[in-house]
This record gives sequence, structure tokens and C-alpha cells, in this order.
Amino acid sequence: MTYLQLKYLIIGLLTGDNKIPQEEFVLQSLVGSALLTVANKADAVKLMTLDPDVPILRLGQGDYFVRKPIEPINDDDIVDIDDELIPAVARYVASMVSKEKGGIHVNAADRIVLDYNGKTWELIEQMVVENINTEMIESSDTCTSDIEGDTEFIACTNMVKES
Repeated sequence: MTYLQLKYLIIGLLTGDNKIPQEEFVLQSLVGSALLTVANKADAVKLMTLDPDVPILRLGQGDYFVRKPIEPINDDDIVDIDDELIPAVARYVASMVSKEKGGIHVNAADRIVLDYNGKTWELIEQMVVENINTEMIESSDTCTSDIEGDTEFIACTNMVKES
């Protein structure tokens, strides 16, 4: 989503309430603050990195860092966070601008982040399990798998030719 599309989303969320600030720098600051809030609360896949030389916001899961999102400046800039989290960014901005519905926007944003984290943690767990299983398997091994309930059992036999 572009920064312009994010602005329109925020305008829509604030219909019948305060308007977004006319000063672009003020709006950019609010969006930057909301991006940092979401990046601190969510495990945004787009922000995960193994590179310690980028601006780091916090530690992520495993060996990953969560990098700081790049704040959009121009209307055609892409918002630097996972697409599913952009509505949370918009809700946090709306909560900072809203006259009467700030709490509603914060609650909605928090719910979006929690739902996202649930899906992300499930995915990361699955990737970790598959990675551990594949690291334990040598390329010369012959393996079979058997699924019993929610558990997958993998049995490997080394197929080394004897001469």
C-alpha cells in the first residue's frame, strides 16, 4: 500500500470526527510513531532481518532482529510493514487524531496485531520444525514419514554403498 492510500484509509476512519492534520510533517510524524508502535507489538515478517548493520528496533524471534520501518515521505512511497498490519497503523494514527473514538481505534489496532501475531507465530513454529527436520537429514539418507495425530515421525536410514 502506498502512503497516499494509507492517508485515504485514515481519512475514512476519521469520518465524522477530527480531520487529519493539514501539515504534512505532522501527519508523517504520526505515521512514523504508529509504524514504530506496530513494529514493537507485531512480529512483522517484512521487518525481520539477520543483518545487524541495519537500524534495529528490537530483538525478534530466534536469531532475528526487527529492523526499524522506513517512514514514508512521498505519496507514492510504499508503507514499510506487512500489508496485513497497515490497518493497525491507520488505526493508531486515527487514535492520536480522534476527538472521541481514540480508545475504539486503539482496541481495533491491538486486535489486528494480536490476530497477525497468532498467524505469524504459527508459521514461524512450523518453519522451525521443518528446518530442524531437514537439518537432521543428510542428502544420502532415505527417509519416510508417518503422521500420527498432530505429530510427524521421520525415520531415516543411511544408504551408503559398501565396496
